[in-house]
Amino acid sequence: MRVVVIGSGFGGLAAAVRLQQQGHEVTILEKRDKPGGRAYVYEQDGFTFDGGPTIITAPWLIDELFERSGRRTSDYVDLVPIDPFYNIRFEDGSVFRHTGDRAAQREDRHSGERRGDLL
Repeated sequence: MRVVVIGSGFGGLAAAVRLQQQGHEVTILEKRDKPGGRAYVYEQDGFTFDGGPTIITAPWLIDELFERSGRRTSDYVDLVPIDPFYNIRFEDGSVFRHTGDRAAQREDRHSGERRGDLL
């Protein structure tokens, strides 16, 4: 079966890889000059700008995709864990620290800090 995937961000590329692994003939349509979606790299006046992603909060999904293709993520890219992933600061001075550790963040909910309120 012929399949068209619109967009070449992480989601579009992941869908295309999975569809091709299932035996489909896949065509990816992208409005920009190269793939990337939110991970697009901009070049202008001799400078290069990384458009993101700022963080990858589910690296195991990337690993799973590589494994399904008989590859290893580490042969192509180094994903470096960061703790916390990011902080959100509120006007009242409280901070939500997203660490990827849901259990720890649930415990923070009981500490009186705002960081657990968003879970």
